Amino acid sequence: MCNPQSASMKPEFVDGSRRSVFVIDDDASVRDSLGVLLRTLGFDVVTHESGTEMLADERRHNAGCFIVDHHMPGMDGLEMLSVLGQQGIRTPAILITGRSDASIAARAVAIGVKAVLEKPFAIARLVDLLQSSLGQCQ
Repeated sequence: MCNPQSASMKPEFVDGSRRSVFVIDDDASVRDSLGVLLRTLGFDVVTHESGTEMLADERRHNAGCFIVDHHMPGMDGLEMLSVLGQQGIRTPAILITGRSDASIAARAVAIGVKAVLEKPFAIARLVDLLQSSLGQCQ
């Protein structure tokens, strides 16, 4: 069982670089709240307001996990994750959405999304998914 108090939330790659949690959400209040909360819990966090902005960030290659809103203007979260897959980036991803349906879940599974969380979601569930994604519960 994983204990967040005893396990470091900042796993490293073999080369010593840090794995960051990327939060991509066009809603500033959600993005900022998640960023503050996750930093308080000890995670390294990078935030972006759009998929296009995140795809321009070279740090994406060293991400430990992506938390991505599905419904964003322009490129939606699943489109962004598909582009990452085309770039060979297979980092675990958690999709968050305010309007989930079977087609979103099916598309998410097809591109390898770890979980789909419907807003509002339990923070404990998100933290468990992050710890699992970052290799904390081995």
